[in-house]
Amino acid sequence: MSNIQPNRFVLQSSDGKTKVDYETSSFIGQPTLDLTQPPGHPIRHFAGSQIRTLNTEIGILVTVTTQLTVDTGSTSFSVLIPAITLTAIGDRKPFATEAIVTSHTGPNSVPPTGVHEKYQFIAMSGEASFALSLLEPVLGTTAKVGTA
Repeated sequence: MSNIQPNRFVLQSSDGKTKVDYETSSFIGQPTLDLTQPPGHPIRHFAGSQIRTLNTEIGILVTVTTQLTVDTGSTSFSVLIPAITLTAIGDRKPFATEAIVTSHTGPNSVPPTGVHEKYQFIAMSGEASFALSLLEPVLGTTAKVGTA
């Protein structure tokens, strides 16, 4: 048996209104995250440096900025991804975690003192899997042709 690290995490809230599809590396070699949030927001796509990750003792915290203003603050969406190991390429592991919507105050927020972040926690569940990139077989073939 192999120990394979998953690279795709598909999650949704218990009410089905918040959905996350996160891949650690897409076919262009960058991470991607698709996010759906209520009420009625379209799917938002994030890629590359728009996605920030932080390794912690309790898992990997994956964060994107969903709203940004110059003076009154911002909103971010984070999801905690626990350490998961798959036994084979086609293996899928279900897991539960938390997402956090954080409202950050800005330099011109009123009042200027007090608590600067407010958190909304969202229980999420889904599965981790290993997704093969469409570009990998092409690169493998090209490399063999170039070396022959």
